[in-house]
Amino acid sequence: MLIPKNLYYTKNHLWLRKIGLYDFCIGITDFAQKEIGEINLIEINLEEDTIGEKNPWGFVYGTHKTFPLILPGEFTITDVNIMLNEKPSHINIAPYSYWFLSISADICTSEFLTHKEYIQLIK
Repeated sequence: MLIPKNLYYTKNHLWLRKIGLYDFCIGITDFAQKEIGEINLIEINLEEDTIGEKNPWGFVYGTHKTFPLILPGEFTITDVNIMLNEKPSHINIAPYSYWFLSISADICTSEFLTHKEYIQLIK
């Protein structure tokens, strides 16, 4: 199972790639996409520009299960990857190449799991 060292992780199997001082891209981990099965649909709630703490901001639907997208904290959405609407199963092939959202937040990265901590979580 692929778990890149240069990313941050959440307990609910999202990865975050830092792309600026306060900016991140978000996707799901290899572990999560295997649990979900073939991804059929990604639903992202864009009613507001802000994602609230512990509130689902979307869902990933697959052949095995539906997966809620939840982040620990409050973030501002800066961009959405609309390419995933056409072929969401691309995530099954390369989960760390396809992101859902780009977000901005003044948050300390120590609030996320490191590579080693995420490995311990999924064991």
